[in-house]
Amino acid sequence: MNIKQLETFYWIERLGSFTAAAERLNATQSTVSMRMQELEESFGVKLFDRSHRTARLTPKGKELVAYVQQLIDLTTEMQQRIAPPESLSGLVRLGVVEMVANTWLAKYLKALHEHHPNIVLELDVALSFDLTDKLRNGALDVVFALGHAPGTNYVTESLGTVQFEWMASPALGIPEGPVKPRDLQDWPFITLSRQSYHHANIEAWLKANKVHCRRIDTCNSMGVVAALTIAGLGISLIPPSCYRREIADGKLRVIKTDRDMPPVEFFAMYPIDEFQPLARVIADLAVDISDFDHPASEAQSARQA
Repeated sequence: MNIKQLETFYWIERLGSFTAAAERLNATQSTVSMRMQELEESFGVKLFDRSHRTARLTPKGKELVAYVQQLIDLTTEMQQRIAPPESLSGLVRLGVVEMVANTWLAKYLKALHEHHPNIVLELDVALSFDLTDKLRNGALDVVFALGHAPGTNYVTESLGTVQFEWMASPALGIPEGPVKPRDLQDWPFITLSRQSYHHANIEAWLKANKVHCRRIDTCNSMGVVAALTIAGLGISLIPPSCYRREIADGKLRVIKTDRDMPPVEFFAMYPIDEFQPLARVIADLAVDISDFDHPASEAQSARQA
């Protein structure tokens, strides 16, 4: 019995098939099958019921899951407590939303490479719902995204909040000063993809305020949303912190309403039972580096001052 065999067992159990585990481990299916055969021989019991199309655990296989979980926890603790930071090594598949990529990601990568030069990142920039789906399927190890984790067995650490404001091009001629939500229904809206939290938040706001907009155009990039808004093609929710120059140059104007949107919170997420000891290191550093707002921490500091 060895670590490779137990890691392979873990991924078969988590992903539900020998094929999926082989893809995750970048190994051939025959290698995965051989490891499981050797592991079963070392225990003298069958761990999987191979009479089904999916990999189903036998009673003894289910017992082993708990022990493998303890091994994962111990491996993580050993690496973090005993090994110096510069000795940590390995590949981590990290998914980030565009908001992170366009703000503090470069600062984060610089800090990561300085503290842990042997950790290699494989980056995937996408919308939150795509990233959390890949996290659930084992295609990503850690994600920096907004919204909820894909299940209860995930660690979620706050990366802070970002305030989004309604914005439009001055060319649209929207009245100056605070406007009522219904005053905006004569213009089209621009959102991220329909599966995104951005789209869901806008639709919920429109419904709650009984705004019947004539059209909602969608795309999968916040940068494109901002560009279309600057071009005068509609109204959208955009983070002012990322477009201060465009606001100062008069290309974008913040539209104040009497029903503003609440801040959006972003999270670092990774599986609790992940056979990836570096996930916690990646997430904890992001919490330290993120320059998003942390209202709770700021309020606590003010009370202590």
